[in-house]
Amino acid sequence: MRSAGRPLLLPLEGLWAPGAAMDVAGSRRAVAALAALLLLVTALGAASLPRLLALLTATLSGGTAAAAAHGDVLRAGLARYLVADRLLPPLPLVLAAAMVALAATPLLAGRGVAGRAVCGVLAVGAAPLVIQRLGELAVVLVTPAAGLVPGDVAVLAGRFNVGAAGVAAAAGWAPAGALGVAAEAVNATGLWVVGLWGWGLARLAHDASRAGARLPAWPFALAVAAYGLAYAIYAACFPYYLMLVMGVG
Repeated sequence: MRSAGRPLLLPLEGLWAPGAAMDVAGSRRAVAALAALLLLVTALGAASLPRLLALLTATLSGGTAAAAAHGDVLRAGLARYLVADRLLPPLPLVLAAAMVALAATPLLAGRGVAGRAVCGVLAVGAAPLVIQRLGELAVVLVTPAAGLVPGDVAVLAGRFNVGAAGVAAAAGWAPAGALGVAAEAVNATGLWVVGLWGWGLARLAHDASRAGARLPAWPFALAVAAYGLAYAIYAACFPYYLMLVMGVG
């Protein structure tokens, strides 16, 4: 294990250097590393808000007095949704991370692995969210306002990370219902995060037990199961979350 001389930067190395996972896991500042990554994700999300709110205003301007009154109500609700969407990390991944931590910490504690090591692995898994937010910011900044409607503005940033649903729709398969939810869950960022979680936890378990040359499979299964369950819960609760944020009730 290398010395973690730059604990706040090491999660970013996890984007391309697998050994960084063990550096972060062994750092005494793993919690600070995770917090720093989440703050960076929030800051990048906030950077796209001025452009998104300007686009929202542009799509709701003009029309009759009745249309303007309706637009004011819609603007307030969509503005709250955009703020929540840009300032919060992806909620399915937050829920999945909590599940992974709750399940993996006691399992690894019996092998002498400290809880901060699990937090360090979660920090490495948060690094792909930085790439996602950068891509979303680029999409927001380069998309022209012409032809957009308020609903387009609400989902504009998500065009960077369309998942398998976007590929299926482009191919004419157009998944619907539960299939569509599953397809949206299978996106590049989610799979990248889950892969890093599984790999990091497997390294911790392997190094602690020193049994065999292969990494254990259970950490990968745990990460995948936690992500799938978290996304299912999120999909089931999203309509209520949307009503709460939009002020509909």
